[in-house]
Amino acid sequence: MPLEESPETFYQAHPGCRIELRALPVPAGYPLLELETPAGLLRAMDRGVPPAPRGPIEVLLHAVVHRFGPGRGVPELVPLPGGRYRIGGEVRRVLGEGRYCFLGPVPLLLLSEAPLPQGSPLWIESEPPLLAFRP
Repeated sequence: MPLEESPETFYQAHPGCRIELRALPVPAGYPLLELETPAGLLRAMDRGVPPAPRGPIEVLLHAVVHRFGPGRGVPELVPLPGGRYRIGGEVRRVLGEGRYCFLGPVPLLLLSEAPLPQGSPLWIESEPPLLAFRP
């Protein structure tokens, strides 16, 4: 089963993992979105139709898990070299087929080859790029 039939159907299929964030003008330009989150700025590749939005938008953030470990119970969003992020939170819902709804400073739809524990604090390190799906 493909992960994504189209950006639009992927966005529509996961309403429980979306969040409204403010999109800022990005000096690097499209397709990079710079989003203002409660934990700081986050950069993600825009999977929506151009042009890039500005202001409040609802997005579905998607990450592939590079590695993970036990967390401290503190939501965190830390940019790492090479476009990766370290994100602290917990798996709120197992969606099946290696997909998880993860709640940290922002909700994320995670894809992981290894099973992630549900309901326990975790940190994950994402593979680049983080993706932002929007209507």
